[in-house]
Amino acid sequence: MTKIIFPAFAACLFLGFALLSCGLQDIPYISRVMDPVHTGLDGTSDIRLPSSSEYGFGSTDPFTRFVIFYRIYLSNNSHAADTVDTSQDRIAINSQLNSDYIAASHWTDPTNTRVNTAGVHNFFVNTRGFFSLELEGVSIANVLGRGSLGRNLSLDFPDIPGQAPRLLLDYGTPNARYYDLRRAGGRPHFDFEPVPNIDGALPFFNHDELLYGPDTIRDREINVDVALQTTGQMEHSYVMMYIAAMGASGVPPIPVFSQPTFLGIFRLPSPF
Repeated sequence: MTKIIFPAFAACLFLGFALLSCGLQDIPYISRVMDPVHTGLDGTSDIRLPSSSEYGFGSTDPFTRFVIFYRIYLSNNSHAADTVDTSQDRIAINSQLNSDYIAASHWTDPTNTRVNTAGVHNFFVNTRGFFSLELEGVSIANVLGRGSLGRNLSLDFPDIPGQAPRLLLDYGTPNARYYDLRRAGGRPHFDFEPVPNIDGALPFFNHDELLYGPDTIRDREINVDVALQTTGQMEHSYVMMYIAAMGASGVPPIPVFSQPTFLGIFRLPSPF
C-alpha cells in the first residue's frame, strides 16, 4: 500500500512545484492609486500619482500607464448639494449610476483581498458600459505614462459655461500641463459616434445634442458611453470616473491592472 501512496504523493509534490515554476508565483502586482481629494460636483478631484519608488519596481516592472474609465449619466435632477455621498443622492441623479457605483465598490475596496485585477477592464468596459478617457490632441497613454509617476493629477469640471473639463498635471507649478478631456468614440477604433462633435472635438458638455437629440435616445450607435434616465425630462448630465494603473506582463504580453480607485462624480458644464 505504501509503495502506491508514496509515488502518488511524490507526483503531487512534483506537479505542484512544476506549476509554481511555470510562473504562477510571478503574477505581477500593481499598487492601487491613493484615494483623491474631492472638492465637489463643480470642481476638481486631486490625487498624487504613485512614484516608481512607491511601486517598488525596477527597469522590468510591468507598469505602462494609468487608465481612466468613465461613463456619462443623463438626469432630470439638478443635484443641489456639492457632493454625492449616499445611495439616495446617486439614485436621484440616475438609478444606473447608483447601480454602477455599487457594483464597482467590490473592486475599489482596498480591504478586499479577493479582487482578481485581471478582470478590471472587462468589468468596466464589457460589463458596466464604461469607456477609457481620451484627451484632445494628444495621446493619453503618453500623458499618463511613466513620465506621470509621482506627479499631481487633477480633473477639473468648472461651473463655467463654455470651458471644457480638463485634466491637469502639476497644477500651480511651472511644469503645469493642461489637456481638454475627450470622450471615447469615432471610427475606426469604436463602433459608435458621440455627439456633440464640435469641430472635431468630443468635449464633456451638457449639450442639447447630448440631452435631446433623437439619435442619442433612439439609435444606440450614438452615444453608447451615455446612460439614459428612465423617467422625466433629461436636462442635466453627470460623469463618474475611476482610475487604475495598467501594465503588461508575460510573453506574449497580457494587460495587468491595479485595483481601481474611485475619482468622483462630476456635473458636465454648459457649452454656452
